[in-house]
Amino acid sequence: MADMKKLPVTYPMITSWQWHATLFSILSNDENAKKWIFSNYIQLRCYNIQEIFTGDDMLLMDMMPGSSSMKQCPYLVFSLLTKQQIESYCGNIIDFIIKTIDLNGYVYGVFDEAKILCDADVDYKFPHELFIYGYNRDEEIFYVGDFTFQDHYSYNTVSFSDLERGYEVITSQDDHVFKDDYKGGRGLYVVMKNTDSVCYDVDIELIKTTLYEYLNSIDTKDHFRMLRNRFDDTIFGIKVYDKVLEQIDKQLHADEPDFDIRALHVMYDHKVLMYERIKYLMKNGYLKYNQDTLDEYETVVTNMLTARNLLVRISITNEIESAVRFKKYLDAAKEKEIGLLFRILAELEEG
Repeated sequence: MADMKKLPVTYPMITSWQWHATLFSILSNDENAKKWIFSNYIQLRCYNIQEIFTGDDMLLMDMMPGSSSMKQCPYLVFSLLTKQQIESYCGNIIDFIIKTIDLNGYVYGVFDEAKILCDADVDYKFPHELFIYGYNRDEEIFYVGDFTFQDHYSYNTVSFSDLERGYEVITSQDDHVFKDDYKGGRGLYVVMKNTDSVCYDVDIELIKTTLYEYLNSIDTKDHFRMLRNRFDDTIFGIKVYDKVLEQIDKQLHADEPDFDIRALHVMYDHKVLMYERIKYLMKNGYLKYNQDTLDEYETVVTNMLTARNLLVRISITNEIESAVRFKKYLDAAKEKEIGLLFRILAELEEG
């Protein structure tokens, strides 16, 4: 029998960012975790940053909670270990990951995926988060989840030696996960499930408040200013539709159009999750069952998917004239979503 272990994963409901894909890989099928999941991920926010690899202007779009979701989710136990701790406890990264998995812990952190993907030495780095959920000693491989190995989120294998190379070359400056947490340094996260009992129930008051903030583009981050200082260039809620159109228009009229479709991926995932939330609230008696509402919101999902796929096509074919249709699909999704969510909010307020 092979010396191996795989922790359970389910292909995630949403995949727009690695942190979401990792959390949903671990928790998607758990009924207790759904109580937290469907109480959250309602608000959208976006702001402009410099892309960490190219330095280009990028519109960063995400749901709330965002990259901190695994730390904030009560159905996950989340531990941060520095590189020095890992080396002190286990001596090397391979033994640390194997021992962690043996104790039912998933591993998450930044690796240089250029070293993982390329047999030959390369003179550049591609630091990216990797999710590790299993190992096979006989084949000397880890089981991982990531976007890099295929053109979509997928589960793959990485050799012990490639993963070790990808870990060792990462510096504190490369490790954007630790930097984003304002902790500095270098290390990995251990993530364990905490789903045996209910520690967070469906929060209808939070759902109502956040739906109201989403529909009225209210600054949700003000609730969290005790955690970090605020910056004032973030756009929230329904207004993100307009910001995306503005960003795409800039890309369309650039001398050399270069389309960043990540914001559209996030918006599509947001609609998928909202649709599942509405079904969940109906199934559990928080909303009356209404097939027309589900059918109407499904058109929001379809229009957003069509807009995203059209932008992907434009980025490949450079058929700039197709952008008129892109705006049509985005506007249709926005108008339909506003009407439906105001109705759902009104029903929740009455209930």
